[in-house]
Amino acid sequence: MADTKQVQGQNAGSSTIQSAVITSKTDTSRQVNVAGGFIQFRYYESILQDGIQATYMFADAGRSIDKKTVSEGLPLNGGETFTFSAKDNNDTELKIEMVVGKTTSLSEETTKSLVILPLSSKAYAVNDTQNVRKFFPKQKISDHVKTLMTDFLKTEKTLDVEETSNTLKEYGLNRKPYYMLNTFAKRAQPSGGEGQTAGYFFFETSEKMIFKSIDSFFDEEKNKRKRSIIYNQGPDKAVPEGYDYKALTFDKETADKLEMSKMGAFTTASITFDPINFNFKRTILSTVDDILEDVDEAIEPLTTAGKTLVDYNPELIKEFSRTTMNFLDTGTFGQTAEESSENNFDFGAIYNQSIMRYNQVFASKVNILIQGDFELHAGDMIFFDAPSPEEDTKNDEIDKETGGLYIIASLCHYITPDKTLTKLSLIRDSSGRKGNHTKR
Repeated sequence: MADTKQVQGQNAGSSTIQSAVITSKTDTSRQVNVAGGFIQFRYYESILQDGIQATYMFADAGRSIDKKTVSEGLPLNGGETFTFSAKDNNDTELKIEMVVGKTTSLSEETTKSLVILPLSSKAYAVNDTQNVRKFFPKQKISDHVKTLMTDFLKTEKTLDVEETSNTLKEYGLNRKPYYMLNTFAKRAQPSGGEGQTAGYFFFETSEKMIFKSIDSFFDEEKNKRKRSIIYNQGPDKAVPEGYDYKALTFDKETADKLEMSKMGAFTTASITFDPINFNFKRTILSTVDDILEDVDEAIEPLTTAGKTLVDYNPELIKEFSRTTMNFLDTGTFGQTAEESSENNFDFGAIYNQSIMRYNQVFASKVNILIQGDFELHAGDMIFFDAPSPEEDTKNDEIDKETGGLYIIASLCHYITPDKTLTKLSLIRDSSGRKGNHTKR
């Protein structure tokens, strides 16, 4: 790769903390801005995390409110609303409203104490006090998801809900909204995914509540890439043309294929029992055709981030590696004999497809540390390149196996008065560089 740009200084300097306001839970007119005593802020998003999480550390000095400390004067003891706003060095704002879980003091002095506030999203707090007692009629799962987000989690965030192809009837049964959303995620199938793929991710970012199919995250037509990032060693290495900036650190790992096989990433079997006619049915799925003689259905080729879907040694696959057993709910929802005989959900195909897909998406993983970038969120697509380890390092050849498209599985924004950094865990379901870092 030719160095076509001057060395870019890593924009990891301190952010502009605009506000960090705590509002009393009993009197909303009582507020205190603790940005002045700011020490450290960590903010977390993940596709495997129902709600956003954060921690805020500040020095709680006297005369903060009513000539007292925040802890005593507000008072601050958990349940308060915390509003935070900061801008990174590219002037992108991170603005969130969260709930204080508890307070922890690290040290006590006569003039001040260091306080850590564990923070959770409002939806996370509401979920613990909300039970779902509702019958969900036969509608698309995506419609049920919107109802849970708005009517039960009471979110005011933008809803990013991908339409599902399959319908479902369900009783709330006094369960929590998060529980039902994650249950729906395992049973959801995207439009066009019939017989090919299934499984959704439900999670929250600072801006949205998201319920989208696994495949849509890896499809660049539906999930436009946010950044092209390169890791090339040495502070004097320039940022090649087409990349946004350099990663500060980089490490990679691949999933344990033996563990993936055990969890059903390559072959699964589903045994269902129909209480109406007492019939048992076994369905076997496989990602590779002709591995097993009694495979009911070979999963068709999927749209992947890399060139090749994660595979396994076919000689080691002698039988399905994971079996699920489920009772069909025929007869549960029907008002008529015809409705009672309808199968509400296809465990054999959809549920087992989602099991396989969930176990494939973490096949390849890359961890990088970059300059603070508040525009990035969990689920965003990133193009990442690293140099190929070679004896002659002057060529800086790209690693064709590691490089390519990834999605952000989790991120952490780390802010102190001196620096702003973002840690990204990138994942994909495949290997091999596909596409180009300059394509947008």
